[in-house]
Amino acid sequence: MARTSKSQIPVLLYRYEGPARNIGFTFSPLYLNEDTSKVRQEDMLFIYDEDFEHIRPAISRVFPLTDPWSGEIHASFDPCWNNPIMNETWDTIVADLKQVNSPDPDMQAFLDKLIVWIRKVLDHADGIEVTGNL
Repeated sequence: MARTSKSQIPVLLYRYEGPARNIGFTFSPLYLNEDTSKVRQEDMLFIYDEDFEHIRPAISRVFPLTDPWSGEIHASFDPCWNNPIMNETWDTIVADLKQVNSPDPDMQAFLDKLIVWIRKVLDHADGIEVTGNL
């Protein structure tokens, strides 16, 4: 499913072929309970910007969202900062991703692997935070 970088964060690839350290997005389990154990790097997922472009529309459509910690409204997806997205909202995103019927088997495999990762994380997390490094 993924290649492991030096930082031990698994990388999900579709078409990206650039340098190992480049612009992209880290998906991390989100826990609202402070007593929950710290998120390990191997529990995260990194997607390069070039590949993220294929899933960005499904994520962007769910905004505006309320930050679960501050109550602040995030009007749109922020590629430069944290985007905490709660479990229920991921159901909508996954439904949108499942609607994509790509004739490209590599694209379909990329989306299927992402959906499996999202569902696995949401079995035990309150949501997933998507953080851009732009």
